[in-house]
Amino acid sequence: MIVAVAGGGGMRTPLMISGLIERRARLAVERVVLYDTDPDALHLVKTLADALLVRSGRPFALQTTTSPAGAFDGASFVITSVRVGGLAGRIIDEQVPLAYGVVGQETTGPGGWAMALRTIPVLTDLVARVRRRAPEAWVINFTNPAGLITQALTASGETRVVGICDSPPALGRKIAAQLRVPESAVRLDYLGLNHLGWVRAVWTDGADRLPEILSSDDAIRAIYGRPLFEPGEVRRLGLLPNEYLQYYYHHDEVVGRLRATPRTRAEDVADVAARLKTSALEAVTRGEDPLPVYEAAIFARRSSYMATETGQRRDLAMMGGHVEGGYARAALDVIEAMLHPQSRELIVNTVNQGAIADLDDADVVEVPSRVGPDGAHPRSMGGLPVAVRDLVLRVKAYERATVAAALHRSWREAVAALALHPLVPSPEVGERIAGEYRRRHGPSLGYLG
Repeated sequence: MIVAVAGGGGMRTPLMISGLIERRARLAVERVVLYDTDPDALHLVKTLADALLVRSGRPFALQTTTSPAGAFDGASFVITSVRVGGLAGRIIDEQVPLAYGVVGQETTGPGGWAMALRTIPVLTDLVARVRRRAPEAWVINFTNPAGLITQALTASGETRVVGICDSPPALGRKIAAQLRVPESAVRLDYLGLNHLGWVRAVWTDGADRLPEILSSDDAIRAIYGRPLFEPGEVRRLGLLPNEYLQYYYHHDEVVGRLRATPRTRAEDVADVAARLKTSALEAVTRGEDPLPVYEAAIFARRSSYMATETGQRRDLAMMGGHVEGGYARAALDVIEAMLHPQSRELIVNTVNQGAIADLDDADVVEVPSRVGPDGAHPRSMGGLPVAVRDLVLRVKAYERATVAAALHRSWREAVAALALHPLVPSPEVGERIAGEYRRRHGPSLGYLG
């Protein structure tokens, strides 16, 4: 089996290689192809991946390329983790809205809009190339904003695609740990959109234990680990929100924290990546193992996740005692489920098909789905809870409009789409933010006429 990674020069790709090595008995990978347009990033990742492969006896071959020609030939799975504009683009995405009092975050609000608009034409072209070279390949999309990008791919006619996010399974693991039961013993009623979802029920042995969790301040605090939400507000909601809901429920507080910090998280991540490149290559030059340097860099990156927003950095215990997992685990869980005749329920981004009654069948939603050789089949979740219905409908309207604007290549439609987002206070502010993005991102938004 061949697995290709588009965006293979990303900092988290070695975690993917590590996961494939650990699962080699179940996945039988023959070759992994890493494709990226950045040769320096690919060289660094190959150096780290080679160290992992040598340590494990080289269970599969590794190939890197900066050309899409031939990158996907014969692939059974193509994992997409593309960042158009690189970390420099992410810095712009996070900086611009803050100047207007709107949250600056790479996937939520205007930052997600700008990222999506840069990404949709690139990724739709890339997946069209995949389809020509590997007609039966499954595309596992982690390119952010994952739900919106997956919707753009399905709107372009792509049917063999599943979007992934590591937030819902991570929340599930924390819930299982709090209940002191195996992760496999917990079944979540989780519904919504990517980075906009809620746990409605927690099933173990046929009983819903969400009321038990909601009755305890300590349980709520333990599940989130950091002060994302007050126990009282979670209890009033009657649902466990995904961590990204803080940007909606505590928008002004989060903006205040972000504006008071001299640097965006994107700038911190860029610094970590630069230090990793220097330190890892120096270690190789000295004949030393570069992996400890890499593991330290991944820890530094993950510990800073939402640190400014919450006022607290994550420690190792909050990461489950290690720095593995994340998107690599989510992607490999999907691949493993697709390779076995007995399907497995996973929370993924897939076409609604009636799973959430309030949304269109063609909408991409994030819900528990049976994942097997024939793809993802969402579990019927009924209607949205009243407390969150309006928010979901508004964000989905924004997503639909953003996808349409990109596919129609219309700047006017794109600006109108941004105004629909609940975090944009007015069309006037949205237009100013959009104009600043267009000025600073330049050619990457030039296709929008």
